[in-house]
Amino acid sequence: MVTRSDIMGSQQPVMDLHELMSSLQHASDLDLLRLRTAIDHLLQNPTRILALRQRLHVGQEVDFWNLRDNRKQHGRITQFKSDQLLILAENPHQYWWVSYAAALLDPRQATPPEAPRQMKRSDFAVGDTVSFEGRDLIQQLGSIVRLNQKTATVSCDGREWRVPFPILRHVVNL
Repeated sequence: MVTRSDIMGSQQPVMDLHELMSSLQHASDLDLLRLRTAIDHLLQNPTRILALRQRLHVGQEVDFWNLRDNRKQHGRITQFKSDQLLILAENPHQYWWVSYAAALLDPRQATPPEAPRQMKRSDFAVGDTVSFEGRDLIQQLGSIVRLNQKTATVSCDGREWRVPFPILRHVVNL
């Protein structure tokens, strides 16, 4: 049996891709389309993405599968979107937006960074530039327009959000 360590460095069993491709040669176009749709639904499942996302952080070094070059590369995570992450590859230095499924995680080295201290109302003032990650895992940037008892009202691109203090982060303009 082939394991993922033979191919990518993990111990998970993998299917024989040559055998799979040979089997798919005989499938109808409709069956291939249905199979692609099913795989896309599995890969874009929010539960699956959140499980991966919880093991990742900005600055973490990861190996990832580069679909364009069809090879494994090493890089550092620089940003997150709801369905993709931005990785700065080492060689050559290029930025790549890749799906979460392309990140190859070694369970032994997926230690999250130290938890930041819990932010409180007293840490913020009206006019502060802040960022936060919404429920959709998209990073928002704005400024505080009002301090409430448990939340801050943050103006982002013409929209106002009520954001709990613990998930706000100060943004420093350099």
